Amino acid sequence: MAESGANVAIIYRSAKDAEDVAAELAKKYNIKCKAYKCDVGDQDLVNKTFLEIHDDFPEVTGVVANAGVSVVKPAEEMKKEDFSYVYDANVFGQFNCAVAAHNMWTKAQYKSGSIVFTSSMSSQIVNRGITQVFYNSSKAAASSIVKQLAVEWADKGIRINALCPGYVKTDQTQKMDKKFLEWQNDLVPLKRFSEPEEQTGMCLLLLSDSATYMTGQEYFVDGGAQTW
Repeated sequence: MAESGANVAIIYRSAKDAEDVAAELAKKYNIKCKAYKCDVGDQDLVNKTFLEIHDDFPEVTGVVANAGVSVVKPAEEMKKEDFSYVYDANVFGQFNCAVAAHNMWTKAQYKSGSIVFTSSMSSQIVNRGITQVFYNSSKAAASSIVKQLAVEWADKGIRINALCPGYVKTDQTQKMDKKFLEWQNDLVPLKRFSEPEEQTGMCLLLLSDSATYMTGQEYFVDGGAQTW
C-alpha cells in the first residue's frame, strides 16, 4: 500500500518492531505511516483504535484484516483454549475490524469503502501433512463471514472480499522442518512458496476503484495448489 502511495495505519498486537517498520515505510515511500498497538480479539479496543486511526487519517478508504494464528497438533489433542486462541484472531478478530470499519465509515457518511480479509486456500482444502483442524475451519468461517457482510453492507457502498493465499514464505512457515517444506513445494505446480509481495497485487486490486463490482468473493493466489 505504501509503495503505491497510500498512507498506512498498522495495527499490531505484540510485534516489537512495528513502530520502526512504520517509520521506515514512511521515510522510504514519502507517505504517512503510524503503528497502533491493539489486540483485534478485543472488540472494544478495536473500536477505540479505529477512532484513533480516523482522527489521524481522516480519509480511510480501505482496510486489510490480516491477523492470523494457528495451532498444529492432532485433532484429538485439541482443547477449548486452542479453539479460542485461533478463532479469536482468525474469525472474531477480522470480524471486529470489519465492523469497526463499517461503523467508522457510516458515522463519517462515506459513500464507499473496501475491506479485504486474509483468508486462505485452507478455507476450501485440507493441507496435507499439517494437523490444524481449527486453523482450516477458521479460514472457512472467515470466508463465509465475507459473503454475509457483502450482502448486508452492499447498500452502504461497502465491499468486502477474501484474499486466499496458498503457501507463503513467512517467519512462521520458514520455521518448519526443511524436508517438510520441500515436500510442500512439490505439492504446488509452481514448485515454491509465494513471496509475501506476490500476494499484494490481488489485495491492491480489491481495494482499488478497478474492483467496484467485486464483492463477497474469495480470490486465490496459491501458485495453482488447488489444481492438484
